[in-house]
Amino acid sequence: MEYRFSEQQQMLKHALHSLLKKEMPIEKFSEAAEKKTGFSKEAWKKLAENGWLGVLAKGELQTLEDVGPLDLMYLTESFGERPFPGPYSLAAGFIVPFLSRLNLTDTQRNLLIQFISGEKLITAALPKFEKSKNIIEFNWPEIDILKEESGRIQFTGKIEHIQFIQHADAVLLPFINKSKGISVALLNTKLNGVKVISENSVDLSKPQGTLELDGIWLDKNDFIEGADWDAQELLNKQLADYLICLNGEMIGGADEVLKKTINYVKERKQFGVPVGSFQAVKHLIADLHVGIEKARSYSVYAASQTGNTPSETLLNVITSRHFTTDMYKKVCENAIQLHGGMGFTWEESIHYWYKASMYQLSHITQPAMMTEFILQNLLFKSEYSKELQYNSPE
Repeated sequence: MEYRFSEQQQMLKHALHSLLKKEMPIEKFSEAAEKKTGFSKEAWKKLAENGWLGVLAKGELQTLEDVGPLDLMYLTESFGERPFPGPYSLAAGFIVPFLSRLNLTDTQRNLLIQFISGEKLITAALPKFEKSKNIIEFNWPEIDILKEESGRIQFTGKIEHIQFIQHADAVLLPFINKSKGISVALLNTKLNGVKVISENSVDLSKPQGTLELDGIWLDKNDFIEGADWDAQELLNKQLADYLICLNGEMIGGADEVLKKTINYVKERKQFGVPVGSFQAVKHLIADLHVGIEKARSYSVYAASQTGNTPSETLLNVITSRHFTTDMYKKVCENAIQLHGGMGFTWEESIHYWYKASMYQLSHITQPAMMTEFILQNLLFKSEYSKELQYNSPE
């Protein structure tokens, strides 16, 4: 397909890119990474002050008109180009658009406003794309409900791999309720009985941790839209938008790695000539560029499809993510080879993007699950098409 980003989209991206270049150069990120914090409150606050957390906000909190997942996908390329110590895609692509469209209590609404302004940090517990009863779907966290009394519910359980949980003031917690629907709570991480354990993360820009709940009590004001509301359909839709944003991060990261590699092979000489003049190197770089453009085209297509059924939307998103994660890893691996191994040193910094590509391979989805999901859906479409053809009147 042919696509062109509009003048407004290009202006927004240029403004964001300029801010990130000023506030978070690679040297500053390296310093944060060496301290193993993975989060810069100062940079996050600066990002919020310039209005970038609420670009997909709905209702009264909406600040930009006619901005959707495609626009945000284009913007998140900037966060792939330069590692940023903050959960931007999770915040702007999932949490803010989800919460801002719902009926929140005054406390929840104030927390959301503080989040958008950078004063507080909210993270989210995300599902896994897994196979259950021969169906591959998003499986949201399951925690044990111990007691229910006087509108209060007591929980216990453990949820792993939550991004930035060790830095968060609250966590958006979707969980499977007794009716097998998905309830959503906005949980204060400072409550008694809440324990946060830091985990090692391969991606230095995305620290993660485990949330342990030890008999905590939540009342009706802690739940969003009530404890019995089933949010599964809306959550799945918002999760698809979030995955599109992650595609943008990977495309931007691959683009940056390729640019660095091209600059390197232009300067690095062998036998008295630049390495980049060798035919094998030229062809490899051309192939990598084509792969990036294919991933961008596919992501634009997936993000721009409106009016599709939820199953069609999910198939497009998962297929584009499968292609993009594979492309990102290949670009980084080939870049390291073209650097002669120097690409994995701290001096060259390529390893930041390579680690990010490895993180994306197992974040929410996994290659094997995505492959099986795609094949199952294509097989179903094929069988359905044959059935229609067989039963059609002559």
